[in-house]
Amino acid sequence: QGLLKRGAKYVVVQGLPLTGCLPLAMTLARPEDRDNLSCVASVNKQSMDHNHHLQAGIHRLRQAHPGAVVAYADYYAAHLAVMRSPARYGFAEPFKTCCGSGGGAYNFEIFSTCGSPEVPAACAQPARYVNWDGVHMTEAMYKVVAGMFFRDASGAFIRPSFASLLAAARKGHGN
Repeated sequence: QGLLKRGAKYVVVQGLPLTGCLPLAMTLARPEDRDNLSCVASVNKQSMDHNHHLQAGIHRLRQAHPGAVVAYADYYAAHLAVMRSPARYGFAEPFKTCCGSGGGAYNFEIFSTCGSPEVPAACAQPARYVNWDGVHMTEAMYKVVAGMFFRDASGAFIRPSFASLLAAARKGHGN
């Protein structure tokens, strides 16, 4: 809202990803708290609820600032698409961390995280992993998600689309 009040004409607001698919959440949650992706159902529900509230706030911002374009980047939907078909996007390891201690099902130990003395190096092929360190995604995952946002013409991952944002800018929308 502060940016819009100061005259911003184009703002992109990104929602939360599937935080229940992060190795940290999967390590800490009860094994029976899983969804159809094998992620933590309760944590993913929290992300979904947060994103619904965020979208309601974006709707209010759009009404209060009709001269601006406020886009919603649906990180949850993009992350979900990847997790449903990781190989389609080039990922062999949707749950394990690239930079981890080698422990557990997710290559993640809460007290031996990436960068600690116990974890001096990352995996040899980070582009094959969705998760970097248990909390963050890999550069490859961020690249896939960004591509989904930039190339989405259907409104599945960003609303309004970047193509429509660029068209509005070319027409001089909101000089």
